[in-house]
Amino acid sequence: MIHKQLKAYRTYQQFLQNLLTFCGCWYMPIKSGKFNYYWSICVFLTMILYTVVNLHLCYILRHNLKVMIKFVGISITGFGAVFKVATFMINRDSLINYHRTLNNLFEEELMKNEKIQTILFSSLRTICTLAYTYFSILVGILLTYYASPYIFVIHNLFYFHLSTNYTLPLSRGLGWFWPIPDNFLYHLHLFCETGMTILGAMTTCGVDCAFGFYVYQLSSIIRAMTFALTNPTSTEKFSNLLRTCVVKHQKLLQCRNTLEHVYGPIVFWHIVTNAVLLCALMYDLTSLQEYNFHNLSSSITYAIIKLLQTFIYAWYGTFLTNAGEDFRKGIYFSKWSNSSLDCHVRTNVILIMMQQPMTVYAFFSPVNVMMFTKVSISISIIIS
Repeated sequence: MIHKQLKAYRTYQQFLQNLLTFCGCWYMPIKSGKFNYYWSICVFLTMILYTVVNLHLCYILRHNLKVMIKFVGISITGFGAVFKVATFMINRDSLINYHRTLNNLFEEELMKNEKIQTILFSSLRTICTLAYTYFSILVGILLTYYASPYIFVIHNLFYFHLSTNYTLPLSRGLGWFWPIPDNFLYHLHLFCETGMTILGAMTTCGVDCAFGFYVYQLSSIIRAMTFALTNPTSTEKFSNLLRTCVVKHQKLLQCRNTLEHVYGPIVFWHIVTNAVLLCALMYDLTSLQEYNFHNLSSSITYAIIKLLQTFIYAWYGTFLTNAGEDFRKGIYFSKWSNSSLDCHVRTNVILIMMQQPMTVYAFFSPVNVMMFTKVSISISIIIS
């Protein structure tokens, strides 16, 4: 069982690394280091182009409010992708140190007995399922959205005829700053728009899922430390165990600070923009004169994605906070008060019990389920 869980963890780890590498957000040095750096710049510039094209389309369609709102949402998504790539590029050194510290601590816990390994992998299935589901939904939406033009092109290729009698799915043929010729360049624009949309979606998915992976590692290490404190072995001196846990906790606090520094602005961005976009979507739905399958399905799908994105960050934040609170309780109910500790270690133990739980903040707001609830309540109040 442990072997299967370890394999699932390695698969999940590799999945996120591939996803972050594809969207230019992988920060760890590799053999082709220069290529990785230049690829990040290419993704950054591509996402800027993606955003500008959508903003230009919003300007062209400014007299049609309902259609314009949809492309404003796509533009905000593109700007979010630009923001995420830029954030990971700026904080590359901090993320490298963070990854090495946290990964070393996790691998160190993995080398221990089977009980510790069971605790480490206890929440892996839930975290993986959430990440894979999010990825699958985005891929399914992309396939549905871009299927029509590609089916049309492939169908015509069977008859040795390459027709351009279809509408470009992203720009509608209007978003570019130049007229699109009715030849093979028209198909090239289709490929470019497809690539930009896939890159934007995978950037969003990769960065969002990476937050969950970091929280999983942090919380798993904390839970393993809690178990070690509340179930000490007879061969291990409790004072040495507690001293080790205090040192690890200090390192985890530094990792939490790095995670908050990198993801705090990103989470805050999603709180604000998702609430605004969902309100605009609800307004658009209530003002429709005619309801059909296309309007309802596209609106519901978009709302599900935005709600799922907000819920993912909120749930991950709560998951980490609960792990930190359990660690404080584990210290409180352990045998630390009766153990022979020096004054410095006792002071650190008391400070750990007195401080707030290990919570990630998006500026002024703690990242937890209450954040998701507040966003939902705010949308309900605005609609009513």
